[in-house]
Amino acid sequence: MTRVIVNDASCLIDLRKGRLLHAMLSLPFQFVIPFPVRASELLDFTPQEWQTLDDSGVETYDLEPDAVADALRIKTEHPALSANDCFCLVATLRREEAVLLTGDGQLRRAAELRQVEVHGVLWIIDLLDAGNLAPKALLRAALEIWRDDPSVFVPDAEIELRLQRIG
Repeated sequence: MTRVIVNDASCLIDLRKGRLLHAMLSLPFQFVIPFPVRASELLDFTPQEWQTLDDSGVETYDLEPDAVADALRIKTEHPALSANDCFCLVATLRREEAVLLTGDGQLRRAAELRQVEVHGVLWIIDLLDAGNLAPKALLRAALEIWRDDPSVFVPDAEIELRLQRIG
């Protein structure tokens, strides 16, 4: 059974900034993007970028009405979460042993309360590095981009640890 990774907008944006979307797709996972997240104006991906994701088997999950109702209940419990955050959490909860990929601290906490496995973009770096699935220069460049971009919220200390390890 292939493991499912549900991607939130923040991770997709950061992976794109780090030029790691293609590399991410080499990992042995089924990647899922909830439809509302894909349709979000936050993701200003080009049609060609979406086509690449589609061609690589990334699934766009269109939430059923009861899933939307679940997301609204989560939003009531966690008002600080965006609707798209709630859609990501519900999409993860609806898949057996799915992992939520997010950079949002509040979404991470809400997922952990529900015993959902949660990781961020550094996990993708770690997997790509451990599997030799991306050139070290690409991984270093992504880490440096994230370190130097004030709109990317990845802990500097964790970035520096990986930069040292990757060399």
